[in-house]
Amino acid sequence: MRQKVYLVLAVAAFGALIGFTQFSGFFNIEKISIARSSLDLPLEQIELSIRDLAFGKNIFSLKQNTLAAAVRAVQPDISRVVIHKKYPREISVEVFKFPIVAELKTNAESIFLNENGFRVVGESPDRDTLLLLVGEKVDFSDPTVRVIDPAQLTFIREAVFYFESVTDLKILSTQYFPISREAHLKTERNFDVWLDFASDYKTQIDKLVAAAGTLKLGKQKFVYIDLRVRGKIFYKLK
Repeated sequence: MRQKVYLVLAVAAFGALIGFTQFSGFFNIEKISIARSSLDLPLEQIELSIRDLAFGKNIFSLKQNTLAAAVRAVQPDISRVVIHKKYPREISVEVFKFPIVAELKTNAESIFLNENGFRVVGESPDRDTLLLLVGEKVDFSDPTVRVIDPAQLTFIREAVFYFESVTDLKILSTQYFPISREAHLKTERNFDVWLDFASDYKTQIDKLVAAAGTLKLGKQKFVYIDLRVRGKIFYKLK
């Protein structure tokens, strides 16, 4: 009998606790604090994007993924949103931008690009960035439109790093061909290495490394070395 009484009391206490946390209003959110990785992230717009989703809502039932998605929708250069619950009635929101990773030079201007391929306005990079040159006529006049496909930007960045690591040659710049879907890496020895976005960059570069002795890579003077065709290498000597 005593065990049944204890069980009933435990169930009642648990029910009371659930009722208190869910329906008393004590855990309804009253404060949102926002921290930004960059001052040009719009504080007011970020707060407005989540106000109706958070204020007055129970902190236990708050859907953090929904809030994070609403913040990311504010502008395309937001890369990450971290939300912390501060019991009983507060949440903190940390907002981060995609870092600047490249500088794209055209005939008219120089454009900084973030990791997601969008133009960055009003900021300068705090580290060395990839230098891109445009090899085809492309309209970059609309600042809201993505400048470069992020997959292609990642391809170029990783290809440059890999090429330098396996050849001991530095890449000075990369000519980007968005329509032809290829990249030309300008080496410090003033010849270009042509890569195809449709093929694995490691496979293409490894093909050059394997043929370095035959090509006399350290002695010959090249205009370009074309690695785009599977199983073959084309080149032009100066």
